Amino acid sequence: MITTYIVDEFEPSARQVKITFVNEEGLVHERQINIPHLDDGSIDEEYFQEIIEGQLRGVENKIKIDVIRFTDPNENVGIAST
Repeated sequence: MITTYIVDEFEPSARQVKITFVNEEGLVHERQINIPHLDDGSIDEEYFQEIIEGQLRGVENKIKIDVIRFTDPNENVGIAST
């Protein structure tokens, strides 16, 4: 189960932002989501919240059917240097 989610800070002109979902074990799952804008260039806050809520429901559903992976946020991932 998701205990919280964190939306990274972003500029009003940004088109995407990272959202991090945290489960009860402290493991994380990250996604990039689109930021909706109105015709005047401002963020469509209402629709943005709908997108976040939809992503949250989607992640929770994928947890139920075990098709999503959460990782340790302190785990070193990437290319190792020697």
